[in-house]
Amino acid sequence: MKTRLFTFIRFVVLLIVSLVWAVPLLWALWAAIRPASMVTKFNFDLNLTIENFKYVFKLWDFSTYLRNSLLIVIGTLAVQLVTVTLAAYAVSRIDFAGKKLFMVILMAHLVIPSGVLLMSNYLTIKSLRLTDTRMGVMVIYFGSSMGIMLLRQCYKTIPKALEEASVIDGCNLWQSLLHVYLPCCKTAYLSFAIVSINFHWNNFLWPNVILNSQSKRTLPIGLALLTKISGDAGPQWSYACAATLVVLAPLMILFLIFQKQFISSFISSGVK
Repeated sequence: MKTRLFTFIRFVVLLIVSLVWAVPLLWALWAAIRPASMVTKFNFDLNLTIENFKYVFKLWDFSTYLRNSLLIVIGTLAVQLVTVTLAAYAVSRIDFAGKKLFMVILMAHLVIPSGVLLMSNYLTIKSLRLTDTRMGVMVIYFGSSMGIMLLRQCYKTIPKALEEASVIDGCNLWQSLLHVYLPCCKTAYLSFAIVSINFHWNNFLWPNVILNSQSKRTLPIGLALLTKISGDAGPQWSYACAATLVVLAPLMILFLIFQKQFISSFISSGVK
């Protein structure tokens, strides 16, 4: 009896929490497909429209912001996959001078807020003449402490005998990484990719510091500008909600597709 009661209470609590999270998203969806003049009227007629999305893409050039965000996310992730793979292999398989110090610095970097390094990063990018460029946004993220630690944990679970067998079969280091480590750690790679994509897709502060040209802006910057100007002219909730869904939809779809691999990888790696 107590077990059933506890299960019921837990179900109710989880249902309430789910509704708290879902209601704002559902309202944003409802407002985005309603005419601007009817967004605050609570009726359930089927007067639906996609004009709000057309406004966002045509008049606010969200197609350009979308392209910039995609280029930054894909470019950063592509370089990160190479750098974290090599670094994770080094710290998990190779004994080298200063390895313990490197691990200490790596762990320290995980807990340092990114805002602390904002000024030093900006001065570095300015000295390299990369301000107002997509490369200037990407280059400081080409390495990832979290990615190195995540893959290191996974690499350490792979028996060295597998790598030695691949060497006997004639594989070099790159081939061993490709045919031994990558298949064994594909869920860890997928989890890191999702985290990286989520962070850089939603990153607002650093691109806002680096980018000045309208043609280089990313989706979060465009959304912030749309919200600000809409607020000056009066609340334009339908446009703001449509833009918000444009930003959120790719991430939500990505997570729903790969949620099982994402969760299982972090559980097995020990990263909480």
